[in-house]
Amino acid sequence: MYLIFIPSVNGSLILSDIINLPRQVNFLKWRASVAGVGSGGTSPFQTSNPYLSSQLYTGGGLYNPTTLSNENLKPLFTLSYETGIEAKFFKERVGLDFTLYHSNTRDQILTTILDRSSGYSNMVVNAGEVRNRGIEAALNLTPIKKRGGLTWTVNTTFSKNENKILSLAENTESLILQNGPGSNGYVMAYVGGSMGDLYGRGYKRAPSGEIIYNAGLPVLSEELLYLGNTTPDWKAGIQNKFKYKGFSLGFLFDAQVGAVAYSLTQGKMAVQGKTKVTLPGRENGIVGRGVVENEDGTYSPNTVAVYDMSSYYDQHFGVANVEGSVFSTDFIKLREVRFDYSFKAKVLQKVKLQKLNIGVYGRDLFIWSKWPGFDPEFGTLSGSEINRGFEIGQFPSTRTYGVNLSVGF
Repeated sequence: MYLIFIPSVNGSLILSDIINLPRQVNFLKWRASVAGVGSGGTSPFQTSNPYLSSQLYTGGGLYNPTTLSNENLKPLFTLSYETGIEAKFFKERVGLDFTLYHSNTRDQILTTILDRSSGYSNMVVNAGEVRNRGIEAALNLTPIKKRGGLTWTVNTTFSKNENKILSLAENTESLILQNGPGSNGYVMAYVGGSMGDLYGRGYKRAPSGEIIYNAGLPVLSEELLYLGNTTPDWKAGIQNKFKYKGFSLGFLFDAQVGAVAYSLTQGKMAVQGKTKVTLPGRENGIVGRGVVENEDGTYSPNTVAVYDMSSYYDQHFGVANVEGSVFSTDFIKLREVRFDYSFKAKVLQKVKLQKLNIGVYGRDLFIWSKWPGFDPEFGTLSGSEINRGFEIGQFPSTRTYGVNLSVGF
């Protein structure tokens, strides 16, 4: 491992101290920074191919690594720019923290998929240049604030990142960053695309966008199709908190929008006829919604009924059709609800305590999402890495309930 650090330059101005602002503006600060950093990563032996030890053999043993190292590996380098403001208004009843950032990372150290006939399954590469730019914002409000009475506070957050691959390694058109189940889907990097782009086979479509059918079954594309990105376009959250005397009630919602993922679980269950989507056609067959290609190159509506529902739904949801099992991971979650009570000072003096709070809470209570599985926030283990683009055998998510007791002596 090797690291290269370049000092950052940052500065800030408290504008409310040097400029006469309207009295509604209580505080205004501007900040900006430029920073550069290089890193070789944290994994050892990325530039050499040592034998690895194994405990499977009596007395120990050695075996070849499955990841091909790169003796010409260079450290990645990131140059980032950031600017933002912090402000408070109306006797600090409104607070705003807003940030814009832009960063370029070149020579990213990534692991790409290799054909196993090479003797390796992965290879360490420098992956060209990637640009990230986006915004982060936080807004804090106090709509109600009465001394000795009700106080209502609202805290909101929003973040959006735009990622673009500007270049890849020399003589490299694409990189496979993650491999789907059975190699039937991939997270791939192309110049002009984004990290997290999902590709796989899908429906062959007419110029109008309708699915093409042949003999009543959907036709699949021979080439890989772009199916979406596994990284959300934006995330947001909102927390409300109410305080009245010693009582406190708070609840937090958060959301993400703009990402997709492949669900092997739903695909397998559909092929086996275990999901509601496979109910149509079981009694009288089904005519797929789409078109057929005529001999003269024109298209007409599909009118062929299919009675072999196993073949029909296998063509729609089988592992060869990645598009058929790609779903949106958009969600809104009731992330947390808390109810607390803080005992008054007069009561605490009698028991010789400084503080006594008791409360109940619940986390991950409800999910609103079109994701067909248990939870769109999944992570599938692939070796030692967490694969976020492909869901495989997801377990149900759990709600958490608890009691919190805080005592100060």
